[in-house]
Amino acid sequence: MANIADLNVILELQRRNDFGSGDALINRIPLFVTEITIATNKTVPNIGVPFSGAVRGESTNLAFDMGLSQKTLSIQGVLLEQSIKKQTDKETERDVTMTAFEIAQLLHSYVDASSFQDDQNINKILIFYPSRVDNSFNQRLVDIDGNAVTAEAMKTLDINKVPLIPFNWKNRAFDNSFTAFSGNTTEYPSTIFDIITKSKNHMGVTGFIRSFSATISGEAFPTINFSMEFEEAKVIADNFFD
Repeated sequence: MANIADLNVILELQRRNDFGSGDALINRIPLFVTEITIATNKTVPNIGVPFSGAVRGESTNLAFDMGLSQKTLSIQGVLLEQSIKKQTDKETERDVTMTAFEIAQLLHSYVDASSFQDDQNINKILIFYPSRVDNSFNQRLVDIDGNAVTAEAMKTLDINKVPLIPFNWKNRAFDNSFTAFSGNTTEYPSTIFDIITKSKNHMGVTGFIRSFSATISGEAFPTINFSMEFEEAKVIADNFFD
């Protein structure tokens, strides 16, 4: 059975915003992942300047960087039998063990649902990775167990002892001197690069699952191989039917 302490990729339901802070599993689905591809595709209109080659002997292009990018996470992994905790309101909570086949069916049904269903909509993914540098671009001074280390020791600390933080596309406050509305500057730093336990709520990467596929084979029984593509976005999730 999967142990969340050993899994560093977690899908999070929209309902997690209402319940679950302090519990690492509630309204979350941890995944055993074997491969992650993180892609950032920038859109920059690139226009040639007419007659520039005729006048200068070298053609010139003008690129208009408007800050447009498509960001995706492509994930390969294995579905395992594991515990799932769901909470839909303050009174209703379920703690069950599901087979890999049930997890696959659950994820297919969730991907098929819309952002209007808080209990079905997966709107966030957490990918924990080792981090030696904090929000101020200084070496961290604690290891993964919270033990104090010097800045010099952190530079060569065993990677398995380096603390974990969830991946995002944000800049550290040290790099945000000339940005507006970033929510993370040296004067007003955020907590996105802080070391926080998995049981707490994290910013992570918000968006939606573009595709999910599961391969059932006798050779892999009782596990199931899967692939998923998650796309970063600010999803409009207000249910105007409610």
